[in-house]
Amino acid sequence: MHKNPPLARSAISADAPAVQVDPAADAVPSPPGPDRHTRSSGRVAFSQQVKAALIGADIVATVCGLAIATALATWAGWADPQAEQLLPTALVSLPVWPVLYAHQGLYQGRRIGRRLEESRRIVNSVLAGMFVLAGISVLLQEDLSREWLVAVALCVTATMTLERELARRVIYEFRARGVMTRRVVIVGRNEEASELAAALAESPELGYEVVGFVADVTAGPVIDLRDGHNLGPYLGRTTDVLDLLRATNAMGVIVATTGIDQVSANRLIRDLTREGVFVELTSAMRDISASRISVRPLGPYPVMCVEPVAQFSWRRVAKRGFDLVLACIGVVVFSPILITAAIAVRVTSGKGVLFSQERVGKDGEKFRVYKLRTMVHDAEARLASLQAHNEAAGPMFKMTDDPRVTKVGRFLRASSIDELPQLFNVIAGDMSMVGPRPALPNEADQWDDALWERLRVQPGITGMWQVSGRYTASLETYARLDLYYVDNWSLVTDLAILARTIGVVLRRRGGA
Repeated sequence: MHKNPPLARSAISADAPAVQVDPAADAVPSPPGPDRHTRSSGRVAFSQQVKAALIGADIVATVCGLAIATALATWAGWADPQAEQLLPTALVSLPVWPVLYAHQGLYQGRRIGRRLEESRRIVNSVLAGMFVLAGISVLLQEDLSREWLVAVALCVTATMTLERELARRVIYEFRARGVMTRRVVIVGRNEEASELAAALAESPELGYEVVGFVADVTAGPVIDLRDGHNLGPYLGRTTDVLDLLRATNAMGVIVATTGIDQVSANRLIRDLTREGVFVELTSAMRDISASRISVRPLGPYPVMCVEPVAQFSWRRVAKRGFDLVLACIGVVVFSPILITAAIAVRVTSGKGVLFSQERVGKDGEKFRVYKLRTMVHDAEARLASLQAHNEAAGPMFKMTDDPRVTKVGRFLRASSIDELPQLFNVIAGDMSMVGPRPALPNEADQWDDALWERLRVQPGITGMWQVSGRYTASLETYARLDLYYVDNWSLVTDLAILARTIGVVLRRRGGA
């Protein structure tokens, strides 16, 4: 199972937010060159090529949206008798659309790092486009159908969103293969720098290649504190960073703010940005959604303001309604599959189609979770003899080739069909569609005070940990994923996790 980026980078991100200082206002990575002048020229040329391709793709997506809206209006009779006027009006507006996209920052990577942010800017661009179309109709003295304008707004938004998602996937794939990566140096040699380098190494689709570390400390490689892996060499002191960038063909710097003092950091940023080097600074905050953070001036300091943890109130009611609707629909849609799977379990394994087990729910309340039985009847008794083969960290147990799992059970687990009875747990109010993994009582007994915070919400059928691909992750990672969800929950987050869950199931990677 491959490793995903930590917490699904978009609406779901548990990484420390970063502040970017970009003197060129250009976040498109470019291949390194042999010297700084060549690197700079190559970066600009490559950036222009990527942007040109993206602009072209945006124009094609916009044309498709306009054409679909026009065809829909003509077919539905919304545009009669001025149907022949729609397409010329749409074509006249075409050169304006890339300008609107550029005005919204859709060609600046630092502004569209998250899907939600990119989607918001697409919507803003399309709304501005409606005013442009209305203005053109006035100049041409044409009476455009309001229904057509609404159709244009919906269709262009849809085609642009689809095109940008495809472009994002292509770029991610190139980056994962080592193309379009930005070679960077990390400033700092502490725990934050180590975790940052490890996260970038685990997520090549982000487009960063760490070439080494710079710090005013003793030389030596930086080690991943989790597994002892060498994350990169120590390159030298911060005063030599420009020479080190030239020597390593690096084109950017990421500053671990806890790894450098304020005076050195300010001097370093001034020196780097004066030379046209792209600089990013971590916020030293971990597991806080970027959507809760805003930057404002406070005297001479740019201060990051963190919104308080959202209280549920009406949000709790909305989540419960969302769960009920989705669970009821799921029961109806998947009932044929559930019945067929239950019959298969009964025929191959005898009585006891359902497996129930006590779990710890919201506020520490115990409840019984239900699944289709996938193991032999004496599975619990045989658990102790298999502990030496446990592949999960901490109190959890997971074994790839668990001998207690039946043949039918392996298929049910791989397809996650065994989880379907938990829809009734959701309807009963014991669980949510999305939430922290429902823990066993003996697992909860080993938690520290921080991990008990995960019980502020209901456990879920799926969640961040389940879709992260980190079943062998440390207990710390397991805790961080759950606590991130608790503190940063939103319906959008739930929808994003459910969408990723579908991908996990379709790839037959199974649930936890």
